[in-house]
Amino acid sequence: MATGNSKTDFRELLERLHDPLRLRVLVTGVMLLVGYAAVYLPLSSRIEETTGKLHSERRRVELANEIDGLRAQVAKFQARVPAHTDTNQWVQYVLEGLRQFPLKLNNMDSQSPERVGPYQAVVLRMDVEGKYSELDCFLHWLETNDRLFRVDSAKIAPGRNQNDKLTMQLSLLGLKE
Repeated sequence: MATGNSKTDFRELLERLHDPLRLRVLVTGVMLLVGYAAVYLPLSSRIEETTGKLHSERRRVELANEIDGLRAQVAKFQARVPAHTDTNQWVQYVLEGLRQFPLKLNNMDSQSPERVGPYQAVVLRMDVEGKYSELDCFLHWLETNDRLFRVDSAKIAPGRNQNDKLTMQLSLLGLKE
């Protein structure tokens, strides 16, 4: 009984497909299913793989651009970072700069070099006495000289005498390769 009923259902379906609109809908649906099964499913893994490669390559390009930017920044100050210098040369260089100003050097100590990124930094601690404008000129010289200094700390206090002189305690870092 079930086989006879399925034959009549199949015949009714065929009769309904004589209508061109229904036939078009059925053919379109079948073609979409065949296209999905025959084209998209085999290619979906390749699409995902290609998308992953694309994201990876984009990250690589961004990283390369960032590296180029960093290299350009390093090139701007590389001339100010001397190679093969020791602490004594840095002390002499700072003393030569200090002699340009009417300042009194009370104390200067050098400490062991510190690591600052890929560079070594000479650490100098100094105690200088002078007028405010002279101290300001010395700090300006530190910022604009041929070598790369960083003022790690600066303390300004009234001088030991009751005159218009101030005492400045500096902690300097000088970069070297």
